[in-house]
This record gives sequence, structure tokens and C-alpha cells, in this order.
Amino acid sequence: MFSTRIGLLGFLAAVQIIISFADFDGSNAIVTMEPAGRTNSSATFLHVGVERFDHLERHWKYDEYVSNFGLGASSQIKGTYFGLITVAADGYGGAGGRGVYAAAYPGNSYSLRLNATVPIDYFGLFGTAMGREDALTFYNNGEEVFKFTGLDLEALRLEHLGNPSWFQRNGLKANPGLAYVFLNFFFTVPYDQVKFEQTEGDGFESDNHTVGSFTKLGVTQ
Repeated sequence: MFSTRIGLLGFLAAVQIIISFADFDGSNAIVTMEPAGRTNSSATFLHVGVERFDHLERHWKYDEYVSNFGLGASSQIKGTYFGLITVAADGYGGAGGRGVYAAAYPGNSYSLRLNATVPIDYFGLFGTAMGREDALTFYNNGEEVFKFTGLDLEALRLEHLGNPSWFQRNGLKANPGLAYVFLNFFFTVPYDQVKFEQTEGDGFESDNHTVGSFTKLGVTQ
């Protein structure tokens, strides 16, 4: 939820875009983006679960919320969100333009601590109205293993700009200068916690948090 337009490095026509990072040395993670309009991962998984938030209260803050990522009580993938804020779908977020999404605001970050009985090496989310102040930090046993910010979005297609499911009265996409993109994080090291924060601005919105162990990266743009 930002007024700042993300700079583009041209409108790339590559079959696959891998986002590069100034501090990425290739040892901890590879990050890819799905084609414009996709709100879920196309990767292949051995184990995977998705938290869609749609069953949660709208416009609410949860001190603690335990998720089984849509896999039921016997799920092998569970996690606890701390300080989670949920918002009803609007022009800023909500996959498909409906349901509920998660948000972080300046001074109101939230985190996810995983409790899985299977190895976890993947995280994905549908990032909406993304700007440079958005930040995701991954930890393992309290040690930072990877960090992503909106500044790391170095390659975007025009189609990724604007909400694909929410339109203004003039027929244009809502927030046409902001990024709506599903991001895949493929790890080569373990992680057990994710922090979602925004340093300044109006909010870091996201949906369809996906956790699992991958076997194939999938087809990305």
C-alpha cells in the first residue's frame, strides 16, 4: 500500500525471471516470481500447505494464531503467527479480490514460527500493493538466513502492476503503479521463522502464505 512506483528494468520477455539480490551469494535461497495474475505457486512439492486467512475475522489483530495451512488437525506443517493483522479484501489485497488477507504496518510487524514434522525448504506468498518498504526476514534458530525487501524487485513486467482482481470506476486496475506478484523462496538452508514488516508507508499486504518442501521450481515468468 504505497504511493511510490517501483522502478522497472525494462519489460523483460524472458521465459523465466529470477530476482537477484545485492546481498545474495547463491548459498541460501533462490527467489522467483510467478506469471502475472497467478496467486499461487506453480512449483511441485513433496509436502505443502497454504494459509489463505479467509476463515479469520476481518479487521482483527491476533496475538497468536495457530495455522495448519489448510491441511487439517493432523497436518505435518503447522505454525504460529504472532501479532497477525487481518483485513477484508479490497484494492490493496486479497487473492481473487475476495476473502481476507494479512497485513503489517509501521510499528506493527508480525511473525510466523513454524512447527513442522517434515523438512521445510520453501516459502511463498502473493504479495500485493508491494513497495520498497516491504520486508521479509527469514531466520533459523534465531539467526537470520535471508532477507527480502521491495527494493529487491529488480525485474517486473508491466502486467505485474496493479491489482488483477480489483478495478477502479474508470476501468483501470486499482493501484496501477504497485506490484501484485506471487513470490517463491526456494531455500538451500533450513528456516523456521519469518518476520513480515514495513519500515514506513501504509502497509505490507499479502495472501496465500505457502509452506512446504519442493521438488521442482515450476514455470515462472
